[in-house]
Amino acid sequence: MSTIRKRIIELLEEMEMNALELSGALSVQEKDVYDHLEHIRRSIKRENEQFIIDPYHCVACGYDFVKRNRLTRPGRCPNCKGSHIRMAMFSIKVI
Repeated sequence: MSTIRKRIIELLEEMEMNALELSGALSVQEKDVYDHLEHIRRSIKRENEQFIIDPYHCVACGYDFVKRNRLTRPGRCPNCKGSHIRMAMFSIKVI
């Protein structure tokens, strides 16, 4: 049986997923998925793979959270203060 992080890597190599989808696929809490993703993001740099983030996006005003370093879900948009934010999508590609 593989570890949760290895299963996350396998899933992200196959398709682009958000933290909520990973949480459901692995039966773990969403907040735990963010911890695992942060560790994977740091460790993947040593491999021949690239951790790709399609950033959070405000549906109301179109603001993209491209400079956000944290992987966790933002509470509201800094531009319009709206709370309808599309989830970030994560994937792993081989270089």
